[in-house]
Amino acid sequence: MRSPEKWLPTRVVRDARSGRFKVNKARTFGGSIYLAELQIEAYLPLFMEHLSGSLLDIGCGPVPYYEVYKPLVSENICLDHPGSLHGLEHLDQLVDLNKTDRVPFEDDRFDSILATDMIIHMQMPSAFVKELARVLKPGGKAIITSTFVNWMGEYPNEYSHLSGPGLRNLAERAGLEVIHLKTYGGHADVLLDTLNKFFNNGLPNRAFLAFAHLMKWTGWPQRNRRSTGDRYAIGNSMVVRKPG
Repeated sequence: MRSPEKWLPTRVVRDARSGRFKVNKARTFGGSIYLAELQIEAYLPLFMEHLSGSLLDIGCGPVPYYEVYKPLVSENICLDHPGSLHGLEHLDQLVDLNKTDRVPFEDDRFDSILATDMIIHMQMPSAFVKELARVLKPGGKAIITSTFVNWMGEYPNEYSHLSGPGLRNLAERAGLEVIHLKTYGGHADVLLDTLNKFFNNGLPNRAFLAFAHLMKWTGWPQRNRRSTGDRYAIGNSMVVRKPG
């Protein structure tokens, strides 16, 4: 990563009192706070378990998870496209992967790959996942996440909000072994996230977050996920391993 000394937390920040990571509300769009909380809960345990060695953080913009994975890896190479809306300061490589069919690294280069919520921007996701498999070392792991029932946050540059079976299909066609595939969110969470998009700043946003906290306290979203998460998920997280 370029200029790590200038890096500042964006989407995720460590709580000074508890030491745990939480949504950085000051740097997160108010209409996405509910979603971001679900993603932190779903993603961070996977980072802790599966990221190691040399890491390719692809489509990472401001490198939002750097503080989380920094103690786990020996290097992190950051790549995004030149027109990224999220800043270029920390990127090592600028490549538009919709204009080239090759990730600009040699075969078997990385121990780990992190591709969070960016595969939706790939016009040819199957070719993209095959490239991730190529640059991953034998035995290496990649974490690929994607929203499913969610708005188009970077309209019109979104091409496929993949289901869990869709992600599995891409991985297996690329010769990768799926070792984790799980939905996050359910029908109730989709409803609450949609309401969050309506009440995205100021007093309405604070009122919504209080309401959402109350709903979580009742246990309704958690119960609803068990019955609807497979077919009405907000998103999916997948971990794959390259055989060898």
